[in-house]
Amino acid sequence: MLAMWPALEALHAPVQWWQSAELWFTEQDALHRKYLVFEKKSQQQAALIQEANSLREENRQLRRILEISGITGYRWHAAKVRGRSPDLMSQRLVLQVDDVSRDDVIVSSEGLVGVVDSTSENHATVRTIFDASLAVPVTIPGTALAAIARGQGDSLSIEFVPLKQAPRAGEILYTSGAGGLFPPGIAVARIVDIKPIPGQLFVRIIAEPVAHWQRDNWMAVASQLHATP
Repeated sequence: MLAMWPALEALHAPVQWWQSAELWFTEQDALHRKYLVFEKKSQQQAALIQEANSLREENRQLRRILEISGITGYRWHAAKVRGRSPDLMSQRLVLQVDDVSRDDVIVSSEGLVGVVDSTSENHATVRTIFDASLAVPVTIPGTALAAIARGQGDSLSIEFVPLKQAPRAGEILYTSGAGGLFPPGIAVARIVDIKPIPGQLFVRIIAEPVAHWQRDNWMAVASQLHATP
């Protein structure tokens, strides 16, 4: 009987090996299913975090817009961004908004964006300050500077700045309110480069918009309130 034990062991060995392998595959399959469940939950959690961050940013924009709407003489309302022109420096926006008119002013949570160019039912197309046809009277608060910011396609040119009144790089220009179209005190542009013009009393100034309308989801629309006769 003892002599037959090695033979019996040899007969049972393949069965034990197969059972071990089957158990290993079963455990691997269970681990894979658990991994897939965990991965799905992680993706759902990441999507919820992204959505929460997006809503938090939209709330920040709306709160800032509410602060801007304190400027008197205008009727303010919020507008949802529904489209942007495909170029990197968007020169056109489409807003979902009611009861607006051509040349109503568009402001983001950070600064001036442009004006309403055309309207249709529940929508408005916006011409941004990158457009060369748009001239914005600007100033630096507390100074006598009076200049014009004009679009250059991908930057802003600040015109009619005397050499003696030239601002420094990094300074912010604000709407002056001159001309009556744009509400005063809204940030417009940040000075990027200043160069004297040979033989002239003025300087050449390049600036960049303060507003980042390529990423904002909400804008404010300012419609002028016309006094009744």
